[in-house]
Amino acid sequence: MQFFSIIDLVIGPLFIVFVYFYARGVQKRKMDDHPEYRYYLKGLFVKIFGGIALGLIYALYYGGGDATQYYHDAVCMVKLQFNNPTGFFTVMTDGLNRNNLIYFNSDTGYPIYFRDPYTFFVVRVVWLAALLGLTSFMGATIMMAWLSFEGIWRLYKVFVYEFPMLSREMAIAVLFIPSVFFWGSGILKDTITLSCIGYFTYSFHALFIKREKYLKNAVIIFISFYFVLSIKPYLIFGILPGALIWVSSDLIARLKGTMLKFGSAPLLIIVAGISGYLMLLYLGQDLGNFSLDKVMERAVITQRDLKSDYYRGNSFDIGEFEPTMSGMLSKAPKAIAASLFRPTLLEVRNIVMFFSGLENLVILYFTLKLLFRLRVIGVLRYFTKHHLLTFSLLFSLFLAFAIGISTSNFGSLVRYKIPAMPFYVASLFIISYYDKQRNKKLLKTEFQETNEKEKIIEEDGVVALQLKVS
Repeated sequence: MQFFSIIDLVIGPLFIVFVYFYARGVQKRKMDDHPEYRYYLKGLFVKIFGGIALGLIYALYYGGGDATQYYHDAVCMVKLQFNNPTGFFTVMTDGLNRNNLIYFNSDTGYPIYFRDPYTFFVVRVVWLAALLGLTSFMGATIMMAWLSFEGIWRLYKVFVYEFPMLSREMAIAVLFIPSVFFWGSGILKDTITLSCIGYFTYSFHALFIKREKYLKNAVIIFISFYFVLSIKPYLIFGILPGALIWVSSDLIARLKGTMLKFGSAPLLIIVAGISGYLMLLYLGQDLGNFSLDKVMERAVITQRDLKSDYYRGNSFDIGEFEPTMSGMLSKAPKAIAASLFRPTLLEVRNIVMFFSGLENLVILYFTLKLLFRLRVIGVLRYFTKHHLLTFSLLFSLFLAFAIGISTSNFGSLVRYKIPAMPFYVASLFIISYYDKQRNKKLLKTEFQETNEKEKIIEEDGVVALQLKVS
């Protein structure tokens, strides 16, 4: 209970009431022109519920962890802001290191995260939530969920813009997947990066597909990309290739002529893939330990470490592989399957993992149902049918591969994979929709052909009868 006080019992309900009336006002103003806003209030409160649930589990069940430690450091920064504004500005701009620890004292408290720049970047962001939350753990949690919701909502708007007939399905995929709103709503890295991916997708779509508000969207793309690079650089391995191929598939769709599309599609996709690879090499210095030349070696080391007895059965094994591109690609199917569908219900060890296993079972059932119905050829038929589907499927599979190849601990896996899940589940809904539309079209064609044959037979019968009478 060290993270809670009587202030939380007051601030928590007050914040929830305030957010409710604000969100309801937004929903009422927007819903007439934008019907998808009927999910705005529900989506926001599901996210707030997820953030509070995660905070309570970390504080009361685990007895502390990343969420409480980020909160602790953010409160230290808030106190430093008022006690020593100059020191606060120095720490916020230069980062936290042993030299800057002199600005902190017993009044401000001493931060925990000062060795890892990726981790302290999160503290900088959580500082705003702690400030707006009046340094209350519950208030900071609610503010974190609220502030990050805008990125998720923008991601939902992209899917609804392209597939307005699937607004309900897209709401399920983006807003209501349990693991996503649980692990992606509290005071964690994942909340920030997931929101940034939403901002990135929305502005990338507006800039390169809708082609509007160039400066504004370019700035948002840069900022969101920078945030992701500063917190979880490995997400770039999914974003860059997927985004470049997204633009390529849109260019292909705009071409006139089937032969021109068929001839240019492989070339554009190959160019986009190579460009993404070269950009990852160029970003090597900024990616640090996540650079392309180091990530393969780290993947092998991480795999071996997380399979040790220390984790007491809370790990999985996709098999040994060499730290080379070919070695990693040989494990791609197992890595992707592990990321998307594990832990299974047979592998869970606690109540949190149980709910994750239940969710994975539903997603696996939906996936297998589609594969049995369409086969691999059927999936490939729809893969390039729409540019957003192409991006969503590639991004989710690239990211699932990167996570599955470098993670063998279920506790880490369920958190790391949440940016991929909205895109993957949305892809399943889109493919299912296209297949249903195709089947309806085939049935309609068959019905029309049958009617025409019956009409011809009927007309032939009438003519024959007339000839017989005459």
